[in-house]
Amino acid sequence: MEKFDLLLKVLRDLQTAGILRHTVLVGSWCQNFYRHLYGNPVEIPAARTLDADLLIPRRLPANVHGNIIELMEKNDFAVEIDYPSGYHRFTHPDLKFEFLTDPGSKPDEQIYKFKQLGVTAQELRYMSIPLSHKLTITYEDLTLTIPEPEAFTLHKLIVCCLRKKAEKAVKDTETARGMLMFFDGKPHHVKRIVEIYESFPKGWKKRVDDGLKKSGLELPL
Repeated sequence: MEKFDLLLKVLRDLQTAGILRHTVLVGSWCQNFYRHLYGNPVEIPAARTLDADLLIPRRLPANVHGNIIELMEKNDFAVEIDYPSGYHRFTHPDLKFEFLTDPGSKPDEQIYKFKQLGVTAQELRYMSIPLSHKLTITYEDLTLTIPEPEAFTLHKLIVCCLRKKAEKAVKDTETARGMLMFFDGKPHHVKRIVEIYESFPKGWKKRVDDGLKKSGLELPL
C-alpha cells in the first residue's frame, strides 16, 4: 500500500471513531493537502516521508472516547512502547505514526497520557502554533484539520534551528523555502503570514528570525 493511501485509511478510521475532528494533522504530510487546496503548485512538493504526526489538544471534550491502539493494530501497525515513559509509537513497513500534544506553559516536555483515547503523546513546544492557527478542509470523504499554511511555514522556520539531526533541519528549511516562494506575490498569504508572525511573543519572533537568517530567507512583505 502506498504511504499516502495508508495515511488516508488511518485518518478515515479516526474520523469514523469521532476522534479526527478534534485533532490537527501536522508535519510534512500537510504538503499533500496544501497541494490539493492550491492546484498542485510546483513550489510545494509532495511529501516523501515515513513519518506521520497527529496533534491532540490537551483539553478534549469529555464525550470523546476511543481506543487508538486497537485502531492502529487493525491497520497492521506494530505498537512500540518506550519504557519507562510509556510513550506509544506505531510502526508499519510503509508509515510511522506518532501522536503529539502541547506542553502548555510548562518549561519541560514530557509524555502525556490521553486516558479517554488509550494512547500517550509526546509534548512538544511550539505546538500551540498549529493549534491556534488551523484550517478545516475536505479531501475526498475526509474532513480534516491542518495548520494554516502560513502558520505551518513559521513553525518550520522555528524548528529548523532546534533539530538535532542535520538532515531534518535541511528538510525543514527546504519546506519553508518552497512555501515562501508559493506565498510570494499572493497578497492574502503575504498578509496572513505577517499577521501570524506579529501575533507571536518576542522570543518566538526571534526564533523565526534565526530560522530565516540560517536559511538565507526573508518573509514576503
